[in-house]
Amino acid sequence: MKHCNTIWSMLLVAVVAIGLTGCIDERGFSADPSHKLSFSSDTIAFDTLFTEVSSATATFLVYNRHRSDLRISEVSLSGGAESPYRVNVDGMAGVAFRDVALRRGDSMYVFVEVTVDPKDNDEPFEVRDSLRFVLESGAEQYVQLSAWGQDATVLRGWVVDSDTRLTAQRPYLIYDSLRVEEGSTLSMEPGTRLYFYDKVQMQVYGRVEAVGAVDAPVVFRGARTDRMFSYLPYDRLSAQWGGITLHESSADNIFVHCDIHSGTYGLRAKGNDLISYKLVMQNSQIHNVDEDALQLTLCAASFSNSLFTNAGGHCVNLLGGRMTFLHCTMANFFPWKGERGVAVNISNYCEEEEAIYPLLGVNFINSFITGSKDDELMGTVLEKTDSADYSEYAQYAFVHSVINSKGEARKPDSLHFAHIVWEHKDSTAYGRSNFRNIDHDNFIYDFHLDSLSVARGAASPEYLDILPYDKDELPRQGVMDAGCYQYREYEEKEQDQ
Repeated sequence: MKHCNTIWSMLLVAVVAIGLTGCIDERGFSADPSHKLSFSSDTIAFDTLFTEVSSATATFLVYNRHRSDLRISEVSLSGGAESPYRVNVDGMAGVAFRDVALRRGDSMYVFVEVTVDPKDNDEPFEVRDSLRFVLESGAEQYVQLSAWGQDATVLRGWVVDSDTRLTAQRPYLIYDSLRVEEGSTLSMEPGTRLYFYDKVQMQVYGRVEAVGAVDAPVVFRGARTDRMFSYLPYDRLSAQWGGITLHESSADNIFVHCDIHSGTYGLRAKGNDLISYKLVMQNSQIHNVDEDALQLTLCAASFSNSLFTNAGGHCVNLLGGRMTFLHCTMANFFPWKGERGVAVNISNYCEEEEAIYPLLGVNFINSFITGSKDDELMGTVLEKTDSADYSEYAQYAFVHSVINSKGEARKPDSLHFAHIVWEHKDSTAYGRSNFRNIDHDNFIYDFHLDSLSVARGAASPEYLDILPYDKDELPRQGVMDAGCYQYREYEEKEQDQ
């Protein structure tokens, strides 16, 4: 009998407990106006978005940090059904949500997307809304939503079959491909911006004339304007689009003040003679690509005040040719591959074809070749074998330049090297310390010279009449520095402020 009484007592306690739990579920939500929600962010801001293109999904958390349960009477977009924003609250998609329970110490996810409607506006414009939270107590809280929209000219599988000029009025959004037919010229005014979607390439059989300005470059880049992480825009990642190919029929291409970056490759060109110029590039840069930044095969070309940096392949890869690099910087600090190429690879022999590709005057003058490896200058240049003399096809020279290299190239009386500063680990600066900022953590790179850079004073003033200004179009004064930038002390002072 005593045992039965114990059982009945336990059942009674259980029933009471269930009853109490039921009361908490139905009536235990706090009505205290001081009990409010906490948010992981009170503002959700999107980077500039192209109109009619959906954004990536942004996420924030809503917390109940109190010891009481909270009921959110309403969660709603202030703009209602007309809002360009879309939300998902705790797994539910819609415009407004009722009676959302948030238990003590608990949290829930809110997901936000936005698609900005076009406004036929050349300049970026802001689109704002807010997400309103009303608690059972009547307290109201808001999370602000902000995005910038940009109208763009959308081009799909575009074929340029007549002379065409692009303007800086709006960016161009390139889907599928861009092809310039033989006999046609695609020209671009200063400030033109071309955004290419994933793997999209620019194939040139005709001619390109891209002429920017120091404060309005012509930009070739990927189309993603959002971020992988809060600190890392996709624009700082390689392989965001394809690259630019100049085919054999293409000639007389001009790239001035151009910014080509974050492709699978940068610019490839193949020539069929060494008489007509394949391209001229001035005051430009090719940066951060998975493969070669600049790959030239049997081309005649000219490069000045230009920057070739951070390539998973080579920054500059030459097979045969006739060309000059005057005041150029080739610096390879590519962070995405353990085994990458070098800053400069120069060859006159193709092993796959077992063929000679003549080097008929390839000159690096007042240039800076460096990177994170111990040797950033490589290649296969045949001059003599037991059966043949190829010296007439091995005409190349490095003059008044800084080179991070070792081995045979460092002989002071070498036929191909004159007035060279050989960079090494005991130099006043080595590798990344030559430059203003090599930040692998945030993938930010500034290749202006540091005050201790070995490139300072390494160039010859002999070419000052040809190139009196650096890449920034600032005058080269005093001692001449190797590479595309002339060092300026005031830049350091500005950064310290």
